[in-house]
Amino acid sequence: MKHKNSLSQSTINLKTLENQPEGKLFYDQTMRLLYATDASAYKEMPLAVVIPKTKEDIQKIIAFA
Repeated sequence: MKHKNSLSQSTINLKTLENQPEGKLFYDQTMRLLYATDASAYKEMPLAVVIPKTKEDIQKIIAFA
């Protein structure tokens, strides 16, 4: 589990990514919860959900990660 400080810093970093992708970037609770759930018994809450529109979006997301 990350410390609250690390989570706050990650949220700040996400805001720098906000205007970069042409696709959509979500970091609200609802979208994160939707993407945290799959058919398995595990649930891992992501910091954000990105739906890329272009291959450049994918490159930017990978560079950010």
